[in-house]
Amino acid sequence: MLETKENNRRAFMQSTAAAGLAAFTILAPRQVWGLDQNSKIQLGIIGCGGRGQFDGRNLLKTGKVKIIALADYFADQAQAMAQTFEVPEERLAIGIDGYQALCESPDLDAVLLTAAPYFRPMQFEAAIKAGKHVFAEKPIAVDGWGCQKFLEVGKAAQEKQRVVGAGLQTRFDSARQAIAERIQAGAIGKLLVGHSTRMGGDLWRRKREPGYSERDYQVRNWLYYTWACGDFITEMHIHNLDVFNWFTGLLPVSATATAGRQARLDVGDIYDHIQVLYEYPDGFSLSHTGTQIQKGYEGSTKQIVGTEGYYDEKTGLVAKDGEKLTHESIQETTEIEMRQFVEAILGERPYMNQTEYVTTSTFTCILGRMAAKAGRKVTWDEAWDSAERLEPPTD
Repeated sequence: MLETKENNRRAFMQSTAAAGLAAFTILAPRQVWGLDQNSKIQLGIIGCGGRGQFDGRNLLKTGKVKIIALADYFADQAQAMAQTFEVPEERLAIGIDGYQALCESPDLDAVLLTAAPYFRPMQFEAAIKAGKHVFAEKPIAVDGWGCQKFLEVGKAAQEKQRVVGAGLQTRFDSARQAIAERIQAGAIGKLLVGHSTRMGGDLWRRKREPGYSERDYQVRNWLYYTWACGDFITEMHIHNLDVFNWFTGLLPVSATATAGRQARLDVGDIYDHIQVLYEYPDGFSLSHTGTQIQKGYEGSTKQIVGTEGYYDEKTGLVAKDGEKLTHESIQETTEIEMRQFVEAILGERPYMNQTEYVTTSTFTCILGRMAAKAGRKVTWDEAWDSAERLEPPTD
């Protein structure tokens, strides 16, 4: 779905947010993937930082995965993960194009993508072209070009019946699934306003090693460069904004935002605070505030108010008929998500392809950043149609 006019934005909405977890297609048992009944999924990881370690461990917990290959921009990161997962030196691919060699490995069944988000669309394309199943961490792009590319490749994955998972684990909580269904069914009446905050402290730094090029340094500190992470609203706040798209069954029409860099001036070019007003169809609006400031206030909230009820992350759903639905934290949902991804590959559950909703939620974040940069209201269609494509330093 590369076009971006209003009818296509609504088509996004209908096929993603309302669907919950995925668009399912029933497939044959696990032999459909060419795996022996007793074999494990042979997995490669692209991006050997902390998230790769975390997701890799959760995949191993399923008891149905073996990690056999790794790729990373930096040799030391790949070597450290190789020790953790007992991957031999000859199965490591190093450098900016190392992912290509990994994807072309004929003995790999699936690939986990956890490198900096800038690289996600290209790595996704390489993996699907090579016939692999893919779990792509969020966000899946840093700009409109990347979102369009990811969506295009996701369609190819559907045609090839390759499973696609995405790192938005909140959607795998059964209590939240029930709340999303009730809100979309009108349980709190006409939706009026939403409120979202994601405020947190500053994060890690990586020093400039001898011999580093500027690109090396920025990739090492990817979290602080817009080209690499999409700014902190895209990298960090996608979980918040995805919940509103999902619960309401809507996608933003436009965004107006203010943002700045006042506290974090020692590294990168991303904002350290942002406030966005998203306008959705039918009069619903969402205000989102985010910070990433050392020693600042920390907290996260999500609230939706309707004409006849409300949802609050801390207290749950209070519906117009007096019905109350609550949920717990989402600590276990990452493991649930990984298990379902594995089971879908093995044919133990219906096919899943989460391309569309992870793309629309990523783009919701990008829209907020673009509105802040522009200093004016920016529509979804305008942003999607723009020629924006972020790039790293050449050396």
